[in-house]
Amino acid sequence: MEISIQNSHRCEIFTTLFQHMKLFSEHININFHEDRVFIQGMDNSHVSVYEINLPSDWFETYTLERAVTIGINTNTLFKVLHTREKTHDLRLKLEDISDDKLEIALHSESKDVIDLNYLIPLIDIDSEMMSIPDMEYQAELSFPSATFSTLIDQMKLFGETFNIYCSEEAIKMSAESQETGKMFVNVPIDDLNSYAIEEEKLLDLSYSLNHMKHICLYSKISKEINIDLKEDFPIRFTYILDDERAKAVFYLAPKIDDC
Repeated sequence: MEISIQNSHRCEIFTTLFQHMKLFSEHININFHEDRVFIQGMDNSHVSVYEINLPSDWFETYTLERAVTIGINTNTLFKVLHTREKTHDLRLKLEDISDDKLEIALHSESKDVIDLNYLIPLIDIDSEMMSIPDMEYQAELSFPSATFSTLIDQMKLFGETFNIYCSEEAIKMSAESQETGKMFVNVPIDDLNSYAIEEEKLLDLSYSLNHMKHICLYSKISKEINIDLKEDFPIRFTYILDDERAKAVFYLAPKIDDC
């Protein structure tokens, strides 16, 4: 198995995708299929699920004799990718599916940048693939990802819970705590990239700001973030990459009021 990325923008996307994964899971399985790379995992608190899908033609080289799944320590992968310079391209190679180490090569045409090579240990991870059904959401909105990320960073200063209220006329977001008070924002619907909600529907939902902050660390990989809402179901965040088929999707369970 061998895959490579020479496109500098896609190298940056790939690096960002994997650099922050250690915040969700200590270990991940990477599934190499004939037509795509697919990753699915759940965070340690079992509150959020993430899925990453990269089609095979997203890579310059994608050579695969048969489907293979490899398990990797996310902290180790972070250390490797953290050393990548902007001019480095990226190559992953597994000589044989029975090998217990993955070769990662960072190569640059620049004389000022040194080529870096790694062999990282693979691990056996016993995990079952979750089936997440498609559903109709009650509200769908699209934000500039950088704007939404900044908003979540600011709200995190004022509490641990993100509250969102949606109607046909308004979108309101807030966070509060006894120590710091309350931050609230009335989001102009005309400022959104898109917005749709069921007729006469009112949504009043709450989610963990800590988990949302981790999800927003991926704002650099896409200019916009799509947010889908439904009562009593996880909120869905989708980053579409530079190809409609390439995406990172996050599901976050709602907070339930203690009665």
